[in-house]
Amino acid sequence: MKNGDTDAWELLVNKYYDRIFSYCVRRCFGDRVLAADLTQDIFLKLIENINRYRFTGKFHNYLFTIAVNTCRNHFSKKKFKEEQLEDYLYFDKEERKRDTLVIQEEEQLVQQALDQLNENQKEAILLKYFYDFKVKEIAKIMGTSVPTTQSRIHQGMKKLEGILNRKEFDNVQ
Repeated sequence: MKNGDTDAWELLVNKYYDRIFSYCVRRCFGDRVLAADLTQDIFLKLIENINRYRFTGKFHNYLFTIAVNTCRNHFSKKKFKEEQLEDYLYFDKEERKRDTLVIQEEEQLVQQALDQLNENQKEAILLKYFYDFKVKEIAKIMGTSVPTTQSRIHQGMKKLEGILNRKEFDNVQ
């Protein structure tokens, strides 16, 4: 890619586009249009900054660092108006194949609960449980220490548990 190989660029986009888009959708409260715009911005930033990339660590960590920062910058500049998740909730390919109402309702509840976390807790949990990053990788992506990242994950999970155990959620299940 650094040498302008368009085939390498195409392979990279094919490999990572869906994961980055999925992250953006979850980060954008299910708004797929906004997520598509942010995903495009992320890949444009990658093109603009590819010469800065050093072959240390995993490439997807570098790409997710750009994704986290792009989403964070978007939301810090502009207050996002939350939309109804029922209209925009995105399911990845495997989840779309499952067509039972129970699974869809459970995923909606989890997404709604995630949206109630603070930004740092939400990002840490998304990266760990939805994208299988290790805590050390998450800390590097988010620019924090490992203990801080562990704390955010732990506190976020406790808060999620409390949210999902509330009576209004019990009635839906």
